[in-house]
Amino acid sequence: MYKYSHTNDDNSISLHDSRAEKISFDCGVLTFTFADGFYVTERNAYNFHKKLCYTGRSEVGFKTLSNDIEQDLTVYIFTETDTERKAVREEISFAEFSQMLDSGMKLEFLYAYKGYRSYVFECWLWFDDEPYHKECVIIISAEGSVYKWNELFVEE
Repeated sequence: MYKYSHTNDDNSISLHDSRAEKISFDCGVLTFTFADGFYVTERNAYNFHKKLCYTGRSEVGFKTLSNDIEQDLTVYIFTETDTERKAVREEISFAEFSQMLDSGMKLEFLYAYKGYRSYVFECWLWFDDEPYHKECVIIISAEGSVYKWNELFVEE
């Protein structure tokens, strides 16, 4: 389905400022779909432009440690309280998270941390009503990840 596939072991791909519009789970793979893509740096072997590029429609898949998504995915959403210095953390299920994205919300990736069989993403969940976004943390237990895309566009 996609022309290019990369494991990103060389950290030449970034999800920073990329917005996922869909999430799915099938056969032990958790997949995020990006309508406007993610960034591929000049050092990536498939970046023939040798400049910072973005991909257009693309996806990233995480091969989870088990076939139980509730065991391998943790999603926390933070809601501010009346006082600016406090927030309430709520854990939501994969089904709830998937429904949020299916209903038009977007998940913007800000920061990524990778450990042994673990990925942590700090994100914003965007929606149409005030306050327009909430902070979100995603923890994925996975053996690895694969980034897929068809073409690259030079970032201007």
